[in-house]
Amino acid sequence: MQKGYLIFAGLLVFAYVAQAIADDSDTSECQSEDELWGGEDIRKYYFCLNGEVISQTCQSGTYFVNNATVSGCIAAASITPSCVNLDVSEPDCTGSNAYYPQPCEDPTQYYLCTDNGPKLMTCLNDSAFVSREGYLGCATWSQWRELRNCTIDS
Repeated sequence: MQKGYLIFAGLLVFAYVAQAIADDSDTSECQSEDELWGGEDIRKYYFCLNGEVISQTCQSGTYFVNNATVSGCIAAASITPSCVNLDVSEPDCTGSNAYYPQPCEDPTQYYLCTDNGPKLMTCLNDSAFVSREGYLGCATWSQWRELRNCTIDS
């Protein structure tokens, strides 16, 4: 069990370093003076006001989408399934759930089982938790999208 925690801690450190050096150019300059746009974090969207980028976050349970048919925060049930965690609940901390972090509905959080039951944890530096294709831990939003096959216009 200690080995699992050590591996997870290593992944957290890796995600922290990757996030610290990630380029945030998609949100530092105005992309449009009259339209909303999204970044890597599917919960956030941006707009310009007097040449300044304004960042906003969708309400809980909604995510930003900007495609040919919709632009705005929409309910998770209407999003491409690979981009959201719809069928997750607090883990029971038995069996394999007790040894590995488990996803949460909010992609920036995860559950970690302790002797006192599940504890809700938050990824550092506004990164997202992913458990796919041999990757387990917090990742930058671009890594998260790639691992989950979640395109920006989903």
